[in-house]
Amino acid sequence: AYLYFHESVAAVAAKTPEVRKAARELSVALPGQPAVALVIGYDARKGEGTAGRSDTLMLVRADPSTDSISLLSFPRDMRVEIRCPGRTPFFDKINAAYATCGPQGSLNTVRNLTGLPINYLITVNFRGFRQIVDRLGGAWIDVDRRYFNDRGGPSGYARINLGPGYQRLSGKRALDYVRYRHTDSDLYRVAR
Repeated sequence: AYLYFHESVAAVAAKTPEVRKAARELSVALPGQPAVALVIGYDARKGEGTAGRSDTLMLVRADPSTDSISLLSFPRDMRVEIRCPGRTPFFDKINAAYATCGPQGSLNTVRNLTGLPINYLITVNFRGFRQIVDRLGGAWIDVDRRYFNDRGGPSGYARINLGPGYQRLSGKRALDYVRYRHTDSDLYRVAR
């Protein structure tokens, strides 16, 4: 599990200057010990003038001694102390760390919040999410109920018409499913 996790993370390692700079602050993963990756799912839109929003912040822990992988997802509206390099810490929603300070702000904030050493940093945008799911041949999901929205477009949410039941979703449909937030809260979105 450890080797698979290590190789998978290396294959999707980001090449942007901001992520490379943040990666210099990562802890070294020791052989045979658990490894922790911070996954930042971000949404950067043209013309907004910011790094984007990290609506998904998740820790993934691979433990070779138990052959297990654990996930911890942070609700985007959770208020925490934001830690940006060169700035005084301030309190805001956890997704403000990325919007204000980029990947390094998210890394510092999550590390300060949890006290855990973080060994890997993975950033994924919408396009990357769709590509990963499609490369895996889709994602099998047991959809619990109907998810519907027919008001999409630039100012609206994604259109979706997904019925209940166990089914394979393409990258686009899986992204629409996990982003859905019309009739429930962010906690339900985190669970999806």
